[in-house]
Amino acid sequence: MIKIRKLFFCLLLYSGTGYTQYPQQVLRNQIEQLLKVQGLSGAVWSIVNDSGIITTDAVGYRHQPTQSRLLPHHKMHVGSVSKTVLSVGLLRMVTLGLLQLDDPLRNYLPDLPIINPWEATHPVTIRHLLDHRSGLTDAKLWQVFSTTADKYTPLKTAYERSPGILTVQLEPGTIYSYSNLGYTLLGLVIEKITKQRYEAYLDKWVLHPLGMTQSTFEFISQQEDTSLAYGHFDHGIPVTAMPMYLRPAGQFTTTAEDMGKFLRFLMSDGTLNGDVFIRNDLLKSIGIQTATIAYQKGVPYGDALGGYTRDRYGVVGIAKNGNILGFSAMIYFFPSERKAFFIAHNTDSETADYDLFNEVLVRHLRLSHQPFLSKHVAMDAQLFKWEGYYVPVITKVFPFQLFDILFAHVKVDVNNEGAILSPLSGPKKRLLYQGQQLFSMEDRTAISHVFYSSMDGGLFISDGIRTIKKLSIFKIGSLAISFVFGLLGLTCLVGIGGLSFFKGQYRVPKNPYLWIFVPVLLICFSIVLMVNQPFMQFGDLNFASTLMTIGSIALLLGNIFFIFIEIQIRRRFFYSLPFWASFLVLQWMLLLTFYGLIPLVLWR
Repeated sequence: MIKIRKLFFCLLLYSGTGYTQYPQQVLRNQIEQLLKVQGLSGAVWSIVNDSGIITTDAVGYRHQPTQSRLLPHHKMHVGSVSKTVLSVGLLRMVTLGLLQLDDPLRNYLPDLPIINPWEATHPVTIRHLLDHRSGLTDAKLWQVFSTTADKYTPLKTAYERSPGILTVQLEPGTIYSYSNLGYTLLGLVIEKITKQRYEAYLDKWVLHPLGMTQSTFEFISQQEDTSLAYGHFDHGIPVTAMPMYLRPAGQFTTTAEDMGKFLRFLMSDGTLNGDVFIRNDLLKSIGIQTATIAYQKGVPYGDALGGYTRDRYGVVGIAKNGNILGFSAMIYFFPSERKAFFIAHNTDSETADYDLFNEVLVRHLRLSHQPFLSKHVAMDAQLFKWEGYYVPVITKVFPFQLFDILFAHVKVDVNNEGAILSPLSGPKKRLLYQGQQLFSMEDRTAISHVFYSSMDGGLFISDGIRTIKKLSIFKIGSLAISFVFGLLGLTCLVGIGGLSFFKGQYRVPKNPYLWIFVPVLLICFSIVLMVNQPFMQFGDLNFASTLMTIGSIALLLGNIFFIFIEIQIRRRFFYSLPFWASFLVLQWMLLLTFYGLIPLVLWR
């Protein structure tokens, strides 16, 4: 399948691109074809050439059901690309002397209920938040999937509703771990210093001076501004914009022209009209990580100040991607050659390969290519102990650590040439050994991974962005067995209980299975309600989520009562199938409780 896709991509690049065609038209044709193949509604983009000239274009639909055309001046939501713009806003404040990047966060938010076991020696700093090195979790469900936020919801609501969410899980500064919550705290810092909403400050003092007059951090919807494109899900289903709790992390509306201006500035010396707008040393530090463990051990790439270094297709640049309800976006700039592009899609697809568009645009820029690191050295014998199973060092969405272990683990096989990383789902990565515990992927120009150990003997693998730690196959296997056996036991009890229920045995003394059957019915009914409501209500307090919470508690308690009844009514309960089925369910429920999934409270 991969070979077929590559063949198609090559044909796309070179077919129908007669020499008489203008290069911009060639690019337009390629993107239009990719949109059709990937099933996306539309795209807008801008190109910045080495002379600083910006060209913009668009193809597809602004609103697919009505077939209204998407035009270059139409506005788009860009999700996490907003982090780069917000970061520049903070660098402006540093330039003005309003804060310092290495200042502790507590200097500006002394009342913040952050719990940091390393506070005495390693407090969370502004730079840690910008670089995603704070050790904080990414988000909770209700912070992302909720309809209860509005454009004026105080930013502190993001942590006040969930006590303990500001617990630092890793020593600050050591490991990259993406955190939308961290950028929300940066919004609070801006508001604390400027005494105004962060949106108003950034719009007036950052966007307007940069000439980005069609962009804003303020929330706008399609009803408020008809130039804003509609977002879409797969199959062209339109979706309107919604306010969010973590809005500094992803709320930003812009145009292709404005983002071209922004990219052009990022590749400048930091001056505007002869005055220093952003210190040059700060501007040149965007995307250049120099402090993580992975960097110190030899991986040259990482995330810093709102961007990350990206090594693809034989070229290395600074990038930032973003996704938000109905939209996807990417910026990619190459300071040494002073070229860049921005592209935004008004489709948030679960199946599309957006990187194909990035590759087309990179090739359009005609950048200088670097050779791939295709050679390798013989594997060190000591590295074979890295074989095994690995899980993320920090859970992205709290409290789903259990699901990270069960479904996000990576199998690592070591051979004489290097290693193969095989996630449970997704493509394998083949790493070539380059010596000193460093590896490179087959299509990279520099080191891409490092194998390293911690002081306590833990084994880790990192590419600078994602770090995984070795976990015993016994633990993963035992958790998986517990999960599967629990579901089997529950299926058994529900089957017997449902059969007796439909036979007319409604009373608990005659039918103790009702202690199991009724809670399961509650949970199933809540799932049906959730499936049939807008998915953005998934983290809201409503009838469906309340039933889910009640059902999860009732199932645990009901199972305990069932075991008690079985012991009371059966002399030889030890040989009873229902008893052992309920025992399997109980151990499963206790496992879910240990990992914070019972009671399942989606709105906190």
